[in-house]
Amino acid sequence: MNLKIAIVHEWLSTLGGSERILVEALKIYPQADIFALTHFPKNFINTPLENVKVNTSFFQKIPNVENLYRKLLPLMPLAIESLDVSKYDLVISLSHAVAHGVKTHQNQKHISYISTPMRYAWHMRDDYLRLHKLNKPLIHSAARLTLNLLRRWDKSASKRTDSFIANSHWTASHIKQAWNRESHVIYPPVDVKRFSPAKEREHFYLLVSRLVPYKMSVEIVKAFNELKLPLIVVGDGPDIAELYEIAKENIELMFFQPDEVVTDLMNRAKAFVYMATEDFGIAMAEAQAAGCPIIAYYKGGASEIVKDGETGILFKEQTSASLIEAINKFEAMKLNSKAASENAARFSSERFRDEFSSFIVSSLRSE
Repeated sequence: MNLKIAIVHEWLSTLGGSERILVEALKIYPQADIFALTHFPKNFINTPLENVKVNTSFFQKIPNVENLYRKLLPLMPLAIESLDVSKYDLVISLSHAVAHGVKTHQNQKHISYISTPMRYAWHMRDDYLRLHKLNKPLIHSAARLTLNLLRRWDKSASKRTDSFIANSHWTASHIKQAWNRESHVIYPPVDVKRFSPAKEREHFYLLVSRLVPYKMSVEIVKAFNELKLPLIVVGDGPDIAELYEIAKENIELMFFQPDEVVTDLMNRAKAFVYMATEDFGIAMAEAQAAGCPIIAYYKGGASEIVKDGETGILFKEQTSASLIEAINKFEAMKLNSKAASENAARFSSERFRDEFSSFIVSSLRSE
């Protein structure tokens, strides 16, 4: 089947979870053309996306767009609709914001892999307003109106997709709630082969995360301040200043680190700690591949990744007190590192490519 294929992404800014999905999609369809709102090639040097050609929107021509693109949220629907994919037989969108809204016509097949419906317009609207300090009365009202308009566009744009794939059952439930659409669940790819669990776990806990409010890193650090147990925090974001103010001497803040450093830390850590409600949570799946037990808040992807009491512990309240209780419980247990790494095999990149390509073929045949 000699199809013209387009893969639509939101923004190519750094090699994160959604970009790793693109890497795997290109292994299946190396002939595909790539479209995105923006692309910053220098950020992909020495990565699998170093030499890819990307067709971008008018955002790319905006001066200093690399530092501005997230603030252009109200214009993102217009930008994604400006991408011309009309000549392609198959359009695959990889979406966590607006990519699923790319315009297609009735003679095309459009399949969308959803990491989450647009958080800012739906289940994380208040977090978005707080993160961007949009709390003054007039600004807050204008921002809420903008997000409500985005929600209206988002629901309408969802009708342009023929079939949805969700990255978790949690995301599938949000797709149903936001768009009243069914979806097929395919867990995202995790490079499980890059991990080699240490024979003996070392006595430190680990958090790898973007340091933004909804990730709850401040609450985690407060818990470890009280526990006086060693914690290493890897990541960057607006919460880093507060973490430096409150972190005691048992906590090491390491900023962003390359994959090889994160891999080594996960291979050795006593446990991986997580408190956010994630749509999936690739970092948790990676930690399991490293044989690292997980201590996580039970909602979202954590409940699909962690086997409670076997490969980690899930706690019920998103508070420092609940986390402290879970860690004390964990300290009295001995979880099997091998069970954790074996659990992660079901998230492998090879499994993703097999399931993804099979779904595409099945969808094309059902026309």
